[in-house]
Amino acid sequence: MNVIATGVSGTIGRQLRGRVGELSLRLDEVSDRLMLDLDGVAVIHLAGIVGEPRVKANLHQSCRVNVLGTRNLAHAVARSSAKKFVYVSTSHVYELPTNLERLSENAPVLPRNHYALQKLLGEEIVTEAFHNFPERLVIARVFSVLDSLQPPGTLGHAITQLASDTSRTLACSDDERDFLSPKIIANVLLQLAEIEEAHGIYNVCGGTATSVRDAARLVLGLSTYERVAERIRPGHSTSPRIVGDPRRLLDALDIDASELHRQFVLELQPQ
Repeated sequence: MNVIATGVSGTIGRQLRGRVGELSLRLDEVSDRLMLDLDGVAVIHLAGIVGEPRVKANLHQSCRVNVLGTRNLAHAVARSSAKKFVYVSTSHVYELPTNLERLSENAPVLPRNHYALQKLLGEEIVTEAFHNFPERLVIARVFSVLDSLQPPGTLGHAITQLASDTSRTLACSDDERDFLSPKIIANVLLQLAEIEEAHGIYNVCGGTATSVRDAARLVLGLSTYERVAERIRPGHSTSPRIVGDPRRLLDALDIDASELHRQFVLELQPQ
């Protein structure tokens, strides 16, 4: 199946370059009369304003991009003869868990910030756009992204800065997250686009709880980690544990969680 994607310049999207076609458009300029020739094509929608700091800095513009732009694009894809639309959302739409259970796709939703609210609105919009043919829609809720090349404002960037700036510290290192690398996430999205039977909501995660401290150890390597360990502070944030249940995803991809985690650890090994 031919696959095209928006947002191929982003952290995840650039992992798809050379493997999929690029759908170039400005979401804040997409009209509700947009017509696209997508015969037999699957579309992965990654483009948007990502992260709470960037969204909160300009709520009006981020709403135009993340909500209105997504609405108009989704309806254009639904009107076309595209095979599938993969909308990339976030685990931040979930209500924070009160126990150690992993979050399933049926867990209650309660957006934690403006970005999460816009992504949840996007989920509702694309679901409405494809209400007559839900088999053509995938909603991919991505959990935590980690690698050493992430931009400022991300955990990966904060970890790498520890090695180059001795004034830097890393707080709340006892928090646990469900990490995958951008490359693995991109591979998962591509497979969800290509698997004809895949539809509905999928947690894009590995189901493994990794502490922020252990994430730093993976990114930096043991020798560098030991040099900066005293600046990695213990404690928890207001979101101490966010871990997903990946069983629906693993069934679709025909892979087990241990293999997914093995790939993640191997990719984080310092070169």
